[in-house]
Amino acid sequence: MAMARPDCLIKLESVCRSLNTAERKAAEFILANGERVLDMTISDVASLSGVSETTIFKLCRTLDYGGFRDFKLAFARQSVTHITKPYEPIKKTDDAKAIASKVFSITIESLDDTLKILDYDELEKAFTALKNARKVLAMALSISRSTAIFAAEKLAFFGIDAQYVIDVHLQAIKASLMTPKDVLLGFSRSGDTRDLIDVIKIGKNLGATTIGVTNNPRSYFAKMVDIKLIARSKDTRFRNDVLASRIEHLSVIDVLYTMMAVRNKRRADEHSKKIFEAAVPKLY
Repeated sequence: MAMARPDCLIKLESVCRSLNTAERKAAEFILANGERVLDMTISDVASLSGVSETTIFKLCRTLDYGGFRDFKLAFARQSVTHITKPYEPIKKTDDAKAIASKVFSITIESLDDTLKILDYDELEKAFTALKNARKVLAMALSISRSTAIFAAEKLAFFGIDAQYVIDVHLQAIKASLMTPKDVLLGFSRSGDTRDLIDVIKIGKNLGATTIGVTNNPRSYFAKMVDIKLIARSKDTRFRNDVLASRIEHLSVIDVLYTMMAVRNKRRADEHSKKIFEAAVPKLY
């Protein structure tokens, strides 16, 4: 058994890919050495990771800590939480039960990590924007297209005029028709998808509220949207570009839908009844 990863390490992992070379070296050293860092000075970490003390300080500021001391204090507090099983690589010799257990464990950890780094003020803003929207356009590319489809259909169940657009040309066309009363909801795990960023720019320039769900808080996509919802998933072999790695994005949408449903039960019940009545004739 091992200690659950502290929130500060989860935050560090989430920004790692967007750091410069020196900051990434420091981040990788901290992540590799875990609680050993608690007994080190900023000079120790700088020397052992091959970077300057200034780099360590800037890295801590990137994580919203005042400096290395504040980072260590947070690390120490968060290290006395609960116990969890460490990640075990999936092996060719694993049977079905072992593989299922490991895949589910990774998924549970991704959801738990997302809960720890979600900005709940941003989540409230997203709820308000979606609830009041004249129209919502959900957009994504590649594997994330399924997330955009799920989001649009989920919001439509609440009576919101929500559509998904997965063709890059249609995305630009639809975005060009948006107004300040509309919401553009984009999904980009990497935050580096150029076509999606271009569409966000179109909608934003027309005054539409832009919401971005991403795993990269320092990406251009995350910095450009009005409301950003940061999720976290554990990248392991076989899971970097598969549908399962989007489970945390689907869960964020589920949370937003649930916020709407419980805060306006009458409306939710009315639409649920209509949906049920429309679906019943299709059943045997």
